[in-house]
Amino acid sequence: MNFDWLSTWNSIRLSGFLAYFLFTFSIAAGLMSRLFLFQKQKQLMLELHKLSGWAGMLTVVFHATLLSLDSYVPYQIWEIWIPFLAGNAPVLSALGTISFYLFLLVLATSDFFIKTLGRSLWKRIHFLVIPAWMLMTLHGILIGTDSAHPWAAFVYGGGIFLVIIILAFRYFESHLESTNRRKRKLLKKGAVQKGQIL
Repeated sequence: MNFDWLSTWNSIRLSGFLAYFLFTFSIAAGLMSRLFLFQKQKQLMLELHKLSGWAGMLTVVFHATLLSLDSYVPYQIWEIWIPFLAGNAPVLSALGTISFYLFLLVLATSDFFIKTLGRSLWKRIHFLVIPAWMLMTLHGILIGTDSAHPWAAFVYGGGIFLVIIILAFRYFESHLESTNRRKRKLLKKGAVQKGQIL
């Protein structure tokens, strides 16, 4: 029986795609939890958001560990964890490292320091998940050996399309909510003024 697909190199590639899928799914679930359409499933969406985020983080750690063990394109441990020190594609490797630290910051502050930071500061930090995901996407596309394959383009393109669509829905829904709030305020103000005149 041939187990070449279980090689370190293939496991590195697989774990990279799995991390991309999990973080994309986490972002999508988090955004969907804010949409009116999913309010009845909000708690489920938030649990999926949290679970897939941590699963993605563990997958990245596994991915980085395999890189340090691989003999095909060897990485020293400091090349993986310190940006721009990698002998192989230092800038593209750094995109993955920086992405990891941004994701770690978002996850750690969400689960361990949200009360200490306060909701306003936590929310600003939480938005770093978008640049973290963008850096991870660039890292995967530009350094990945499978990026030229149609199936890889489908994976990356599908993830990008999904996040953009949900972000657009969230933006328009937020804009609509803001417009409705302003209208209610104006109506309430008009009613008060009318009452004062009467």
